[in-house]
Amino acid sequence: MEQLIKAWQWIVATAAWEWVFSGVGVSITGWLILHYRRKPPAQDTTPPGNTFTNTVTHSGNGDQNIGQGNNAIGKKVDVDARGAQIEVGTRHAVSLHGDHAQIHGGIHFYNYHRTPQGIPLQRRPRAQHFKGRDDMLKELLPMLQPGKAVTLCGLGGMGKTALAIEAAWKLAPENTPPASFPDGIIFYSFYGQPAVDPAFDHLVRSYEDDPQDTSSAGVFRLLSNKQALIILDGAEEADDLPAVFRCCGGCGVLITTRDRSDAHGMLVSIERLEEQFAEQVFRLHSNTDADTKTVQGICRRLHGWPLALRIAGRYIRNTGEDPAAYLRFLAKVPFKRLGKGEHQEENAALLLERSMAQVSTDAVAALRLAGTLAFAPITLKPFALALYQEGEDEDELELRSMDALGELVRYGLLETGDKGWKINHALIHTYARNHLPLSREALKRVAAYYIRWCEEQSAAGVPGYARMDDERAHCLRLIRACLDGELWQEVKLLVGAIQVYLDRQGWWTERLAAVEMRLTAARKTGDRRDEALCLNDLGYTCWRRGEIDQALHWYEQSLPIDRELEDRQGEGVTLNNMAAIYDDLGKYEQALETYQQSLSIRQEIGDRKGEGSTLNNIAGVYMDHEQWETAPPYYEQSLPIWQEVGDTIGEGTTLDNIGGIYRAQGNLTKTVEYLLKQDLQICREQGDRAGEAVTCWNIGRTYEDMGDLAQAEEYIALAVEIAEAMGHPSLEKYRDGLALVRAKRQGA
Repeated sequence: MEQLIKAWQWIVATAAWEWVFSGVGVSITGWLILHYRRKPPAQDTTPPGNTFTNTVTHSGNGDQNIGQGNNAIGKKVDVDARGAQIEVGTRHAVSLHGDHAQIHGGIHFYNYHRTPQGIPLQRRPRAQHFKGRDDMLKELLPMLQPGKAVTLCGLGGMGKTALAIEAAWKLAPENTPPASFPDGIIFYSFYGQPAVDPAFDHLVRSYEDDPQDTSSAGVFRLLSNKQALIILDGAEEADDLPAVFRCCGGCGVLITTRDRSDAHGMLVSIERLEEQFAEQVFRLHSNTDADTKTVQGICRRLHGWPLALRIAGRYIRNTGEDPAAYLRFLAKVPFKRLGKGEHQEENAALLLERSMAQVSTDAVAALRLAGTLAFAPITLKPFALALYQEGEDEDELELRSMDALGELVRYGLLETGDKGWKINHALIHTYARNHLPLSREALKRVAAYYIRWCEEQSAAGVPGYARMDDERAHCLRLIRACLDGELWQEVKLLVGAIQVYLDRQGWWTERLAAVEMRLTAARKTGDRRDEALCLNDLGYTCWRRGEIDQALHWYEQSLPIDRELEDRQGEGVTLNNMAAIYDDLGKYEQALETYQQSLSIRQEIGDRKGEGSTLNNIAGVYMDHEQWETAPPYYEQSLPIWQEVGDTIGEGTTLDNIGGIYRAQGNLTKTVEYLLKQDLQICREQGDRAGEAVTCWNIGRTYEDMGDLAQAEEYIALAVEIAEAMGHPSLEKYRDGLALVRAKRQGA
């Protein structure tokens, strides 16, 4: 025991451990474990030559065991219930109430287009008819420079986004970044997602598949040495545009907005189309050979508004209505002159109502579905469910759905792309959302489909998460629609189906919104157990966001309900989570006391996995406070529990930590044996690329200490290769370490 304690002391005093996470797929029922926060990468200041990292994994049905910070050997982590992606920085396992779900490990996959060199090139599809803006485009391009901002301001439907997209394509017509922006082009739209957190997340994920810090400070650090063009579209909907703008560092920024108060840098006003260009646009969309006087009359009535010209033109093309008759219609309806934007939605609604009167019932049903879901591409299946009639043949339904969608495309209301069908403009989406509600029965069918689909994709692990990326916004909008429609059970099941994915992929703002909606549903139905679950889940999510006081507030509401329901397992979970918060707040004695309460309950009810987790957490508190003689026995108690419950990842974690002890004792050969033969093998079996990168780094550093520079270079180079592929936060450290090893070999 004395030798072990000395080893722990030496490691804590001299070694800096980097935390990354690998995972294993497990079916889980019962209680959800929480994960902990990551330290911002900027805080890792240990020189590459002196750093030995430790891999953290998660699995199983127990609580999460959070490793030691402050340069100590830390425990790997196991996850309970609806699952969690483990992250770095604090020291505790936090468990959370949960439904049955499946958890799968792995790294993030995102559909952010990048060059083969990993540089983002996010260029949206170009407008079909880009007319009347060529001179403006020529003036705009020279304005786009690193460190400069340009704002395109105009009414909705004037073509601001189209102009920004055209500029991006002119700058980068091929699959290479423009010379003026070697770090690429990033496009982000605030339409339908006004919060700044998703914007921060998008900026970081554009470069990193597994982002470690998506706070404003993390975004600023990332972009401070980048020279990219960042396009912020629909800025009038942003909750806090200045907060995003401040993070852009030396990048060029192009903003589109309807609100002049959003302007940063040079302001470019986007006005209605001149008469000759308005006529061209209308004729292109309508395919009419009507006389010039009639066409000009329509364009004047529509005030050269590009969106209106498209809607009207597509209407005439598809109905065959005489343009002169359409002009008479415009003369009768209260189509208001466009001023500061207050009549945009009213005018769009007038034109769209006329189109809706002409399209089929199926087309209207399809547009109802598109308005219910997010302003994003939608696949065929949800449309088909909105159109479904009892007993209908699946092939027949698919053909009918395709016909309806084709009709909406012809009318200029939808557009097609690689990922499905999308409403053509935000104003059309607003009209559909406000004027074309989906029927209750159709909403139930669509919700049932998404519940089943999300469960299937979550069960598929990493590939499933990649598919869920495209549906995330739709799921959140659907939850809101079900909440508004008082479909309480659908709200509960939808949140349960998506929150594992949101959790493991780090979509914390979305997760918070989803769980809050589920909490509302639980309270509306008087479901006290689900209310406690949601309160605990909210506490966890706030903790992940670094909102410690708010997390404790939620836990303190959950605990009395657990006790009211005599839910001992839930009480043990909540106490465990509260103890972690107390330790974060520096309330050492209160943390230990609360952990002991949790441990007693878990031992009393036979929750072996929970017992092992809490033992781990108690050891973590003692380690954090340098009580070397007290901590190791708790770790020694947790190891046989993991073996008993068959948690191979937890067992592998302990073996990895033993490897660290051997290294501290100077037994480098034994260290490599544990890391190479056991931990690296586990990482590869589970497809944990992040864990594999760190373990390769550990092995390489150990070989370097052993003087085997060839083996050191081999493993560190592998760590660099994996880190480059996934945007690992320690990439630069790995590169520096590789350069040092190669320099040593050349010097030798």
